[in-house]
Amino acid sequence: PLPVDQALGCVAGAPVVATEPVPPFVNSSRDGYALRAADTVAAGGAVGPIRLRVVGSILAGSWFEETIDPGQAARIMTGAPMPAGVDSVCMLEDCRVEDDGRVVVIDAPVTEGTAVRGIGDDVVVGDVIVDAGTVLAPGHLGTVANQGVTEVTVHPRPRVGVLSTGDELVSGPGPLAPGQIRDANRHTLLALVRREGWHAVDLGI
Repeated sequence: PLPVDQALGCVAGAPVVATEPVPPFVNSSRDGYALRAADTVAAGGAVGPIRLRVVGSILAGSWFEETIDPGQAARIMTGAPMPAGVDSVCMLEDCRVEDDGRVVVIDAPVTEGTAVRGIGDDVVVGDVIVDAGTVLAPGHLGTVANQGVTEVTVHPRPRVGVLSTGDELVSGPGPLAPGQIRDANRHTLLALVRREGWHAVDLGI
């Protein structure tokens, strides 16, 4: 196994299976106001803005302990957990505030589930997030790290020896003897091998 941060470009030697759902809790996918979609529909189908009382603010990484009651809303940030009692988020672009932020005004009905990410929407427990044989790219490593995995099983990196042959070749500074040239190809090939993430072995001339 290799640490995740050293595995870029390696080939996975075994599948990586999700042990945690992603997201792990219901959360907002936008900055806005968490609310009940039903509260944004005017009584009798009348057209007009809806005003809801703002009862709190929820930041990413925090937890709102109270339940949002009918007629209420809470300011919510992207990635913050949805509080109890709500089912949707009205994005900031689709609402406005009054009374120094204590009231949010919704001009159009919000569809239930808008801007809400459910538990496991991206990954569910048991999903194979990396197949054996996968060449590990940056996105794979982020997905693996998102499961709390710190090491991945990979095939060893290829070791590639590079050598030059020819009596005409020389390395380093100094004047060239008649008929000699400098060895440039070996350095180019060594750099290409290293760029691929392999172990380059300089075997000289």
